[in-house]
Amino acid sequence: MSDRPISLLIIDKDTIFRLGLATLLSNYPQWEIVSQTDNIADALVELSNNPFDLISLDPNLIDETWSVETFYQQVKEIQPQIKICLLCYDLNLEQQQEFKKIGIAGYINKGVSIETLLENWQKIIQGESVWPVAISSQLSKVGTKKSQQNWLFKVRKSGIEQIDINLDLINENLKNMNKSKLDKLFWKGRKRELLTARWLVKQLLPLETVILSPKVPDSQLVNIEELSLIETSINQDKRAKIFDETLEKVQQNLDNSTQCLLEIDILNYQSKKEVLIIVLKQFNRIISDIKFIENNNVKLSKSGNNLSIIARLWRESALIFLTKYCNDGEKLILEDIEIIIEENEELVSREILDKIPYFAELFNFILLENESNRKEVDKPIEKIMHNTIIQVANGIMSLILNYFSDNEEVKKTLYNMEIASSREIAKFRNQLAWEYRKQEYWGEPKDIFESQYRLFFFAEKGIDFAIIYSPRQQELNSLRGLQWSVTVLLETRDAIAPLLRSLVGTVGKALVYVLTQVIGKAIGLVGKGILQGIGNSFSERDYQKKPPKRKSKS
Repeated sequence: MSDRPISLLIIDKDTIFRLGLATLLSNYPQWEIVSQTDNIADALVELSNNPFDLISLDPNLIDETWSVETFYQQVKEIQPQIKICLLCYDLNLEQQQEFKKIGIAGYINKGVSIETLLENWQKIIQGESVWPVAISSQLSKVGTKKSQQNWLFKVRKSGIEQIDINLDLINENLKNMNKSKLDKLFWKGRKRELLTARWLVKQLLPLETVILSPKVPDSQLVNIEELSLIETSINQDKRAKIFDETLEKVQQNLDNSTQCLLEIDILNYQSKKEVLIIVLKQFNRIISDIKFIENNNVKLSKSGNNLSIIARLWRESALIFLTKYCNDGEKLILEDIEIIIEENEELVSREILDKIPYFAELFNFILLENESNRKEVDKPIEKIMHNTIIQVANGIMSLILNYFSDNEEVKKTLYNMEIASSREIAKFRNQLAWEYRKQEYWGEPKDIFESQYRLFFFAEKGIDFAIIYSPRQQELNSLRGLQWSVTVLLETRDAIAPLLRSLVGTVGKALVYVLTQVIGKAIGLVGKGILQGIGNSFSERDYQKKPPKRKSKS
């Protein structure tokens, strides 16, 4: 075996991981991946046709058809001398003991360095049993280990960069209007594949483990799952408060107490709460991922061709929510939902996501976990967080309203029954469209001109909105057409209003003077003359009726 490379059979469902492992092993000529697959049946066929020295198996690939024990027995019948090593994340001690009894030669966490991986593989081939053990005294070492030292993260970072480069090229090709429909269809397919690959890469989040001698007292053993929870809690201590407070607010009243119509208003209480919680948890997970991988050295992408953090948050949350409630059996598969999300990403970004204020500041504040950042932002962080969660949820609901609004199962499960009829849904969508137009042509230019943003937030009475000051001179200078005309109209009104008020005030005073001092007095004199005349008439009448005095007889 020393005269030839060590032959490997890799069984892992993660295509990106297999690709990264093969790339790294190309630098080690003594190791050769003869075959790799993502299912057990193909692996058994390969074992029947080719000799192998070692099988690397991800036990998460095993399903109800195949157990690890069944696979082990099948392998030993085909090639009795072969060794099997488990390669995956987070295998707890109970599972390790179970697989060890079956006869599996060892378990290695995917988070170890490539040198450690090959060293332990070599031990397994030589007949040793390799099972990792974490001891409590090593917790500090695990917590302080830098993620950049992990070979998988280096492969991940390199892979994402390559995918982004290819996405940029594909976007340039799609912009070419001379392309035929067939060419555009081809490039859209390639773009969809790259986006899927990029999403898969982002799911690779291994945890560091410490490989020690198995001769450790049982009293010092720590469950690997507990270790990961401890490490995660250390990373989340400083930012947990804002997420916990937001989660608590989401559990309360969610009625819309504003005059603005929101997409999530069509949902019943439980569905509205669920979509908001999904967005919140995905945001927390994205922050955790980036902190773990980039070690606080991340900047939001400003490039229009790159996938931004807010777009990723919307996309992943939408995929979770739509897959759960809009996956209509055989009629609609997961790939169709992914296509819907991809095709609408640009529209939703333009109409909703790009207009969410202060997301970059919120993201950096939570990421850096520094109270001094709060002073630099100088904005209500909690309200910015609430507004972000609500607007991303609105973006998710825009897909459901456009593609699944008449689906009876969706209506029954998600909608407020008061708005569940086709007529009420049509009215809701029309009102929403009017709200968009009113906001675009009046509300937004008015807010820009008045240097302010409207933030929706969770209050005791339900969803409310607050207005915060923000300089928006650059946006004001870029306004054109009808939006610019609105600012001119507002400015004209502001310029004319004082003069009109002054003129109306002057005219009003003059009118009051004329009515009271001139016309009023004249009317008063006339009235007085009339009354005097009436009084004289009565006096004369009484005088005429008075009988003459009789002369006395003397």
